[in-house]
Amino acid sequence: MSTDEPRQTAADTPADTDDPTYVGVSVGVEHLIVAAPADGRVGTQLVIEGDHLHERHAILVEATNAMQARRFDDPTGEAQLFEAMWHHLRPQVYDAATRAVRHAQRFETPRLVVDERHTREATLWERRTESGLRAWLPAALQRAVVEKAREAEVPVVCRAVADARGVCHECGTRGRVDDRELVCSREDCPVRRVAHGLSDAVRLARRGRR
Repeated sequence: MSTDEPRQTAADTPADTDDPTYVGVSVGVEHLIVAAPADGRVGTQLVIEGDHLHERHAILVEATNAMQARRFDDPTGEAQLFEAMWHHLRPQVYDAATRAVRHAQRFETPRLVVDERHTREATLWERRTESGLRAWLPAALQRAVVEKAREAEVPVVCRAVADARGVCHECGTRGRVDDRELVCSREDCPVRRVAHGLSDAVRLARRGRR
């Protein structure tokens, strides 16, 4: 099973005849999805936590380790175990994606902006769970967001923000990532602390027109 991201097509390419609201969608592990427009005002963002998925993934890891301890180190068995777990995880992933698209539809002429880092193919089953959720969850979430956006006829554009990881979206100063927050190092910046996912979402939204 894979989560190869649907590529942007001509149908997704926005026309330039209207005045759209770009909504950045940051996907991750601690926060499954953070969606926000370019201004990032309080009350305009959506944050979906990922604790419930962490708990379910921990069950997967425990079961896999038990199999390996008993020398049932069988790739087929591991894949079947993950298939069963994904059956339970998938509705939560797609529910989060649906909520993100509905949040974007609150705005006038919405367009979602996603990070091109997660458009690569990602294997849902990571061998021996070495890489954890980060190996596949962001790409799975982004695929779900793109699918739900297309169903709702909300255009999606893809932008790169990897070069700006850890950079404050407001002043452009490189800061420090502390737990789930980005701490800006510039003293006179109005953004002292901000959820890292929110900073990424706002940055994506601001790159929407490029």
